[in-house]
Amino acid sequence: MDRTATITADLDGAPRLVFVFPGQGAQWVGMGRGLLESSPVFAGALEECAAAVEAELGWSPRRRLESDEPLSAVAEIQPTLWAFQVALAAVWLDWGVEPDLIIGHSMGEIAAATAAGALSVRDAAAVVCRRGVLLQELGAAGAMWAVGLGEKEAEEAIGEHADLVCAGVLNSDRFTVLSGDPEAIARIVAPLRERGVFCRRVAVGYASHGPQVEPIRDGLREALAGVRAQAPAIPLHSTVWDRPVAGPELDGGYWMENVRRPVRFAPAVRSVLSGSGPALFVEISPHPLLVSAVGDAIEATGAAAGTVASLVRRQPETETLLAALGAVYAAGRTPDWSRVRAAGRRVPLPAQPWQRRRFWVDPG
Repeated sequence: MDRTATITADLDGAPRLVFVFPGQGAQWVGMGRGLLESSPVFAGALEECAAAVEAELGWSPRRRLESDEPLSAVAEIQPTLWAFQVALAAVWLDWGVEPDLIIGHSMGEIAAATAAGALSVRDAAAVVCRRGVLLQELGAAGAMWAVGLGEKEAEEAIGEHADLVCAGVLNSDRFTVLSGDPEAIARIVAPLRERGVFCRRVAVGYASHGPQVEPIRDGLREALAGVRAQAPAIPLHSTVWDRPVAGPELDGGYWMENVRRPVRFAPAVRSVLSGSGPALFVEISPHPLLVSAVGDAIEATGAAAGTVASLVRRQPETETLLAALGAVYAAGRTPDWSRVRAAGRRVPLPAQPWQRRRFWVDPG
């Protein structure tokens, strides 16, 4: 449980539960294998997503999960992560752990919309697969760098380079991701490093959430013309617009804005924390990417809240997920234990009477 949960305060009863779906970067070789063996729900949901991806691209994410080759191309990484996240969310929901709100981060919004019921598996697969192919065709059209600055400080650092670089991902008041022209970002990062500011290049082959993805706009609009969204069964908060979304607006045009506009994750988390009552954020991912950003917001606001990571890289998946479930239960949300426990039968205990002898030690 210590590996998965951070509860910063007494949550005092059943907290509001928020599922957060991160974007690209949490993948690791071997992810999903433990849950494929232990969870029929995970395996079934993954197979449904895999079939939809195979219809789009001609290959199965399940085969990728079973392979010892690391995922490298965006057109492989994103569909596989989407399928994994949707299947993992299905396990939580099957256990009776239903969130009060769902938030997606970057490409994680596609899985978030699927889990919320706003997108069908088929339409979501079309979004993640067709967009991934177009992004891959962009090639190395930019760079992304994570810097230890809040949004305001990042904008000040960008300064005169604002026509080439933007604050593309607003993770927290402590971390922002710059997106744009590689040479311009290099000129921004150099003085930051001299000041001792954290700076690290993000390992992606293109610069999303900035102007470098504009060339795919017309092609993506055409590719996703048939996507139809509906009202979500679970409330969904957009990190494109930083507000709740009704559902039908999650059409093909939205998914262009999702990859073009900044990820407003930090404002979305602050919106949740400003609400009434404590909150618990559960990250739906093969490895936690967002719990630290949520933790930054919790620390900054002093809110009664906590974070739970569903899984941790190279840790036994079934045991880790059950530990995460225990953390959610300890925080005040009760699952459907009949769905969690394996089917079995009651057995009689030995009719051994108590030995009524006292062994109390006298402290004197």
